[in-house]
Amino acid sequence: MADPRFDPSGAVTFDLQHGLVHREGAPPTVLVPHGGLLALCAAAGHDAAIIFGRAVGAAMGGRLAARFAGTREVDSRRGDGSSPPTQTPASVDAAAAVRRASIEAVVEHLGGELALGGFGSLSLERWGRAMVLVVDHAPLGPAGDVLLEAILEGALVACTGRSPRVGLLHREESRARFFVGSTAAIERVQMQVRVGETWAEALVQLHDGTTEGGA
Repeated sequence: MADPRFDPSGAVTFDLQHGLVHREGAPPTVLVPHGGLLALCAAAGHDAAIIFGRAVGAAMGGRLAARFAGTREVDSRRGDGSSPPTQTPASVDAAAAVRRASIEAVVEHLGGELALGGFGSLSLERWGRAMVLVVDHAPLGPAGDVLLEAILEGALVACTGRSPRVGLLHREESRARFFVGSTAAIERVQMQVRVGETWAEALVQLHDGTTEGGA
């Protein structure tokens, strides 16, 4: 079956009578200005900001996985082929449904979640085996990169059931690139950038070593 397309219809609803904002499959949501969010994270400290970001991302990843599980089909036909395929219930392994999907479809849904949260526009770049998530127009700016990094990582962990790491690769004006890979691969690439390599050169050199990138 084809991967589901991201559909934002009804993803955010406003209950003005009760003063509530609702997200799809989530408790009521509170809208806050990005300056206040940055101030709160700065006051809480680096570790607390990461914990918060991963929690935000986990909620995004959970909604993403539920959508993929709800649209995946399994072959439930009897031996005589008389019964048509049926959709899997929400209780199936949603992470497995996400892992069966194309990476482009997963990024499309993750990008939709990120956009609905007001965190910017997400796209994907492939550098050989290396996967890079690109966020444009993020209102938090450079000060919010640690939070954005944690959100992306929390979302990927929640929706795939695996433990990919996400690390900031490069920032230029309103665009930030985040490398998805193992801890060792991220540390290696970031170290090469710190000593003067361009981020593109660091990714190319990653393939010349023994450490693989990718999720």
